[in-house]
Amino acid sequence: MARKPRSLLWTPSACYHVLNRGHARERIFHDDADREYFLSLLSRYRDRFGLAIFHYCLMDNHFHLLTQLPDARRLSALLAGMLVSYWHHYRRRYQLVGHLFQGRSKTPAVEVECYLLSCGRYIERNPLEAGLVESPWDYRWSSCRAYAYGEPNPLLASNPYYQELSSDPKRRQELWREFLRGEDLKEAAVRESDWIVGASSFQRQMAQIGGRPQPRRRGRLPEPGAEGLGNK
Repeated sequence: MARKPRSLLWTPSACYHVLNRGHARERIFHDDADREYFLSLLSRYRDRFGLAIFHYCLMDNHFHLLTQLPDARRLSALLAGMLVSYWHHYRRRYQLVGHLFQGRSKTPAVEVECYLLSCGRYIERNPLEAGLVESPWDYRWSSCRAYAYGEPNPLLASNPYYQELSSDPKRRQELWREFLRGEDLKEAAVRESDWIVGASSFQRQMAQIGGRPQPRRRGRLPEPGAEGLGNK
């Protein structure tokens, strides 16, 4: 079945789990210089578009982002510009001819109240699941150390649902490490969905309007560009 137009996908205040892979699952990051350049692009496009980044992980042949935009309809333009810029970097460095990415990014909408933390957990556990590290926070190229140990990361927006875990930063970090090490009943829904991540009521609401609805939230998500995790 054909995909729906992008104009139906973007809805204000929703969060989106962005995923893209290398063409034919080939590597898109060969060394730290590639990863650093991609993160510099992410920072540049964050500032240009007002993007809030809650979680991320760069693997060898794919990447994950958990994001929010003030005008979510602009996410398509943001991703197109950022990935083309990275393609030019890769082409110059490795003499690439042809495609680098498998296609346009997957961007399932995430029901913020019930699934934001579970989606962040799934993203940060990728290196562990791949057998690259013994603990998720041992991996340098993700947001994990900001949540697990309070390591400053200016790329990230403050996550109110993480903040609600505890008023004490050390206890909050401990709870996040326990969450990463333990089981999560919502993991299958996060892992398998390429359209929407949320409860059945959220999915029915989406189906009724033919697009992606604004999820219910406790409090306000931070304004994009708010103070990063670990900087408080």
